[in-house]
Amino acid sequence: MTKLPDNLKPVVCIAGPTASGKSAWAIELAQSVDGEIINADSMQVYEILHILSARPSQKEIATVPHHLFGFIHPSVRYSTGMWLRDVVPVILDCLTRGKTPILVGGTGLYFKALTEGLAAIPSPNQTGINKANSLLADGIQKLRNAAELVDPVAASRVLGDDPQRLTRIVSVAYGTDKILSDWQRNTRPIIPQGYWLGGVLLREREELYERINDRYVKMIENGGLEEAKNIQKLALDTDLPAMKAIGLPPLLRYLDGKLSYENAINEAKRDTRRFAKRQFTWFRGQTKHWYCVKNATDEAVFRQKISQMSI
Repeated sequence: MTKLPDNLKPVVCIAGPTASGKSAWAIELAQSVDGEIINADSMQVYEILHILSARPSQKEIATVPHHLFGFIHPSVRYSTGMWLRDVVPVILDCLTRGKTPILVGGTGLYFKALTEGLAAIPSPNQTGINKANSLLADGIQKLRNAAELVDPVAASRVLGDDPQRLTRIVSVAYGTDKILSDWQRNTRPIIPQGYWLGGVLLREREELYERINDRYVKMIENGGLEEAKNIQKLALDTDLPAMKAIGLPPLLRYLDGKLSYENAINEAKRDTRRFAKRQFTWFRGQTKHWYCVKNATDEAVFRQKISQMSI
């Protein structure tokens, strides 16, 4: 990031597993520190997926300014690099207007790229691409096994069955002169340490799982199934990122007649709990220089740190 004038407010990052209450907490923070909310969730960037991605409600958006929510069509293969391109001007605009940028989301890779850097990696050659595609054709588990073998560090950062990122790991390993994690070591942060303050909202797991189950029921009651129908009408490729929104695939299988309604709801809840567990583990192990926030006392301490921090 370009050197900024003195006396600017810090960039605040609020992360955590799905359904942990990040949005509500971020709004409270924004109201107390003259802040604006910026999306850092890879699913909440998409149009249509308002309810199923747990995007802030219109009522919440009306309380403080929100940026980068619901502005990408689901047909777009939106990436971390594209998000960095879009988010930096918004952060700079907030800072120059004297506002506190508050980035909120559950996509750890977004925060990692912002605070640690995103490597400039060359495109793999055709040999590497063919190798990865061949493994994927034999099943996602075979692709993951290969990724863990050639680059265990990069593979450990992938949450669940993510063919796009696993294919990337394998194709880079076989199609460039270094593995992905080696390329990523030579990075520079977009926002250097000292310019930002991060808080990870980590509730007790049983409480989190209960919140997930209750929230998904409300999603369906509020129109989540209608959103799935609207996505289905687009007839998009199933490997697009938007099609992997947690809780969406079981609904699509139900609409296709491949799953009962009850089983679709139960699978969606289960998938969300599993995803939250992986997020929980990732945030505990991957984030550096972050404050762990578990209760109201922690929240108050973190808010005080924001007010005391000067750049």
